[in-house]
Amino acid sequence: EIPGFLTVSEAAREIGVSHAQATRYIKAKLLAFKSVGSQYLIPVEAAKNFERPPRGNPNFAKQRPKNSKKRR
Repeated sequence: EIPGFLTVSEAAREIGVSHAQATRYIKAKLLAFKSVGSQYLIPVEAAKNFERPPRGNPNFAKQRPKNSKKRR
Protein backbone atom coordinates (compact mmCIF):
# COMPACT_ATOMS: atom_id res chain seq x y z
CA GLU A 1 0.00 0.00 0.00
CA ILE A 2 1.14 3.48 -0.87
CA PRO A 3 -0.64 6.34 0.93
CA GLY A 4 -2.71 8.48 -1.42
CA PHE A 5 -2.98 5.80 -4.11
CA LEU A 6 -5.42 2.98 -4.90
CA THR A 7 -4.97 -0.26 -6.77
CA VAL A 8 -7.04 -0.80 -9.91
CA SER A 9 -9.46 -3.01 -7.96
CA GLU A 10 -9.91 -0.42 -5.22
CA ALA A 11 -10.37 2.38 -7.76
CA ALA A 12 -12.91 0.28 -9.66
CA ARG A 13 -14.94 -0.16 -6.48
CA GLU A 14 -14.74 3.58 -5.78
CA ILE A 15 -15.94 4.42 -9.31
CA GLY A 16 -18.53 1.65 -9.41
CA VAL A 17 -17.21 -0.35 -12.36
CA SER A 18 -15.47 -3.67 -12.91
CA HIS A 19 -11.71 -4.13 -12.72
CA ALA A 20 -11.65 -4.63 -16.50
CA GLN A 21 -13.55 -1.40 -17.14
CA ALA A 22 -11.25 0.55 -14.83
CA THR A 23 -8.29 -0.85 -16.77
CA ARG A 24 -9.92 0.29 -20.04
CA TYR A 25 -10.32 3.80 -18.59
CA ILE A 26 -6.62 3.78 -17.68
CA LYS A 27 -5.52 2.57 -21.12
CA ALA A 28 -7.76 5.18 -22.77
CA LYS A 29 -6.10 7.78 -20.49
CA LEU A 30 -9.46 8.78 -19.01
CA LEU A 31 -8.34 7.92 -15.48
CA ALA A 32 -5.11 9.35 -14.05
CA PHE A 33 -2.55 6.78 -12.95
CA LYS A 34 1.08 6.13 -12.11
CA SER A 35 2.78 3.06 -13.49
CA VAL A 36 4.95 1.12 -11.05
CA GLY A 37 6.47 -1.84 -12.81
CA SER A 38 3.55 -3.70 -14.34
CA GLN A 39 1.02 -2.26 -11.88
CA TYR A 40 -1.11 0.86 -12.10
CA LEU A 41 -1.68 3.08 -9.08
CA ILE A 42 -4.55 5.56 -9.17
CA PRO A 43 -4.45 8.72 -7.03
CA VAL A 44 -7.31 8.70 -4.51
CA GLU A 45 -8.53 12.13 -5.69
CA ALA A 46 -8.57 10.99 -9.32
CA ALA A 47 -10.85 8.07 -8.41
CA LYS A 48 -13.13 10.20 -6.22
CA ASN A 49 -13.51 12.93 -8.86
CA PHE A 50 -13.80 10.59 -11.86
CA GLU A 51 -16.88 11.11 -14.04
CA ARG A 52 -17.84 8.11 -16.09
CA PRO A 53 -18.23 8.79 -19.80
CA PRO A 54 -21.63 8.12 -21.43
CA ARG A 55 -22.41 4.50 -22.19
CA GLY A 56 -22.06 3.09 -25.65
CA ASN A 57 -19.55 3.43 -28.43
CA PRO A 58 -19.52 6.97 -29.85
CA ASN A 59 -18.21 5.58 -33.14
CA PHE A 60 -21.53 3.85 -33.69
CA ALA A 61 -23.77 6.69 -32.56
CA LYS A 62 -25.46 8.02 -35.65
CA GLN A 63 -27.08 11.38 -35.69
CA ARG A 64 -29.89 11.79 -38.14
CA PRO A 65 -30.29 15.02 -40.06
CA LYS A 66 -32.94 17.32 -38.58
CA ASN A 67 -35.16 16.92 -41.65
CA SER A 68 -35.13 13.14 -41.73
CA LYS A 69 -38.33 11.25 -41.09
CA LYS A 70 -38.73 7.70 -39.93
CA ARG A 71 -39.71 5.28 -42.65
CA ARG A 72 -42.52 2.92 -41.91
